[in-house]
Amino acid sequence: MVAGSLLGAGAAATASTATPTYHLTYGFDAYSGLTKVARWSPCTVINGVRRTHVIRYKVRTAGVAGRVTLVKHAMARVATATGLHFRYAGNTTYVPQGKLSGSSLLLNAYRQRTATHAQLVIAWAYRGTGAGRSNLLTGTEAGVGSISWASSSRSQMRIGDAAVVMRRGVRLKPGFTAGGSVGALLLHELGHTMGLQHVSYRHEIMYPVVSSLTAGSYTVGDRTGLAKVGAARGCFHTPDLPAVRL
Repeated sequence: MVAGSLLGAGAAATASTATPTYHLTYGFDAYSGLTKVARWSPCTVINGVRRTHVIRYKVRTAGVAGRVTLVKHAMARVATATGLHFRYAGNTTYVPQGKLSGSSLLLNAYRQRTATHAQLVIAWAYRGTGAGRSNLLTGTEAGVGSISWASSSRSQMRIGDAAVVMRRGVRLKPGFTAGGSVGALLLHELGHTMGLQHVSYRHEIMYPVVSSLTAGSYTVGDRTGLAKVGAARGCFHTPDLPAVRL
């Protein structure tokens, strides 16, 4: 099995462009021998049987019940933009973690899937190690989004697991208002979990810094990118793989 992972987080701003754009994630697909876009499976068609893939997600609220509603509203926007199917599977106490693979810190997808039985976890946590902390938060960023994908000689490359960690204690506007809100930050990190990378257009959600210029929801460039990794790209014709075990 060939595996890959990506951590996307807020970072120092680069030179901005004046037009909307998007950037996707690519990886080597062992099934075809080609470089492919990293994306979730919207469905599979195997031996003439079509099955819709539903991505189960869980939320670690860190004691703030209203965060479940915030996440549900964000996931609805992701579903609209991608055409993918998501299902809230309840709360969890699990905090997503990274594990070193060589010199790279990658999402520990196997540990997460084993602990939560969900493919996507959104958690509020502190930086670091120990109870209630995540080592995926490695700098001063307000949040981080991470994906894990895999392929094999018998299975096409696809994202199998993902996580969002929102740093506790960060002060942002409530809801999904423009100008730097917690909803905009959540949408940014969820964009990473769908396979989007940072862009250099300051008004897009996927710009690496949440600021007074940040929109309150996905913009044209964001939605275009999400559509490129969404259901319109088609079903897979090979079975899913288990979570990547580092």
